[in-house]
Amino acid sequence: MVCQNYRGISLLNTCYKVVSYIILNRIKPYTKEIIGEYQSGFMPGKSTVDQIHTIKQIVEKNHEFDIDVHLLFVDFKQAYDSVNRCRLWKAMTQLGISTKLVRLIKACAQKSKCKVKFNGELSEDFSVETGLRQGDALSLTLFNIALESVMREVLDDGTGLRIGEGHQIKLAAYTDDIIIIGETGEDLKRLAEKLISKGKEIGLQVNEEKTKYLIVSRREQVQNALVVGGFTFERVSNFKYLGVDVNQQANSHEEIKRRKTAGNKSYFALVPVFKSRLISKNTKIRQYKVLIRPIVLYACGAWATTKSDEKRLLLFERRILRRIYGPKRNEENVYKRRTNAELRKIFKEPNIVGYLKSRRISWAGHVWRAEGQTVHDVTIPRQRWTDRVKEDLKLLDIREGEQLVKNRELWRGVVEAVTDLQG
Repeated sequence: MVCQNYRGISLLNTCYKVVSYIILNRIKPYTKEIIGEYQSGFMPGKSTVDQIHTIKQIVEKNHEFDIDVHLLFVDFKQAYDSVNRCRLWKAMTQLGISTKLVRLIKACAQKSKCKVKFNGELSEDFSVETGLRQGDALSLTLFNIALESVMREVLDDGTGLRIGEGHQIKLAAYTDDIIIIGETGEDLKRLAEKLISKGKEIGLQVNEEKTKYLIVSRREQVQNALVVGGFTFERVSNFKYLGVDVNQQANSHEEIKRRKTAGNKSYFALVPVFKSRLISKNTKIRQYKVLIRPIVLYACGAWATTKSDEKRLLLFERRILRRIYGPKRNEENVYKRRTNAELRKIFKEPNIVGYLKSRRISWAGHVWRAEGQTVHDVTIPRQRWTDRVKEDLKLLDIREGEQLVKNRELWRGVVEAVTDLQG
């Protein structure tokens, strides 16, 4: 048993849970103003797809124009368990959070005690003076505040990746999943040095083994690793960030293949169910839509698919539908494989490509509505992705999607209409 692979989960009483959510609601107005746009983790109106889309578009666009992009995927050792509480209270005060709220949160964290259960036996309790309790509603927000106090120091540095006129992007984060972005290895090194130094002050230590370095470039790169201070970060050809593959080729093809592989694993686990004659076909279809399709189409709103990608997705879905509906018996009492047209007729629902396009259009609405409010308009040069969105809209004879998106009700109608389009 490797102890460092285990994390303590706090079992909190119901009264405290109610109080913690009341405090959380009171602190949210502060965090909305305090936390930088680089952070998407547990922020209103943001999700993992925001960061996935941002990173993929930066990588794809710079690759298209032959501009190198250097990425450092940072991992902290036991991030939540190592936060220095005293530094956190001080940072909260410096960031302008009311003294009363800080005292209240501080009181909730005091006199924390833990026990270890091993082989059915409980240890003696011991005091915990550092870290944030995993399972506490406040912990995620408090970690974002701790990280913000570090990032403000890092963001003061002038280096980063230039996007458009007078704009730079240096960081992207979803809670503790952080990417440092630079045009050169030296830019990245300066930002990483600052992050390591300032992070250590609040208790965050970089995990050298899990932190990886990726260069997206058309040219052969001699550099094999990134050396920052006493750390050597391994260079990789691809990295899984928030469940999505980021690679040197800067395309979605490998990611779509990987999603299909994950979908196949789920499909093969359900084959006995799909074969069963005791379960109705409608129930099997619901299982496909709930247990398989979401796995394949995770973050599909950020995909810039080709016709080849869409064809592979359709083949994947048809194979499952043929398993669910079974073969067809003709007039000669011979079983034959169902044709694509027959599957469309009996399925009576939008196919996987139609659903993908609806998610992409829905995501386009989110991005276009956010322009001028978030980093989307600065960090997302949306050429290739926008091409796919415009192609989807053109099928409905819509030319000015960015104007139409301002009316949410009309846009929902567009999303539903796109869903009905067959790929």
